[in-house]
Amino acid sequence: GLAALALARKEGTQEWNDKIGKAMDQMKVWASRSPWNFQHKLELMNAEYAYLKEDFEKAAEGYDLAVSLASEHRFLHEEALALERAGIFYLERGDSITAMAYFTKSRDSYAKWGACSKVAFIEQHYL
Repeated sequence: GLAALALARKEGTQEWNDKIGKAMDQMKVWASRSPWNFQHKLELMNAEYAYLKEDFEKAAEGYDLAVSLASEHRFLHEEALALERAGIFYLERGDSITAMAYFTKSRDSYAKWGACSKVAFIEQHYL
């Protein structure tokens, strides 16, 4: 799902549309059955999809909702991922100040989770 969305932004949507549609449909089913476990994941996919479709306001709102829900439900690693993806979104949109804030929070969340390699990656590539 997320990988297909990211690749579609870089390579064009044509070959990824089917995979994206199937992944998002499945996530909607899971989120409807277990929102606690899946709603934040769906919101992250919705944010990435909005970014793909160049609906930047909806994308920004979606990233923040994904972060908030992941935090609320204590999915620290998925909060870190949503923060990282939001940082990439803002960086690619030319807002490096906002991006750095998201990357800093992402790094800190990965550190709390104990993901030392992700901490190093964020520091090396974004901070």
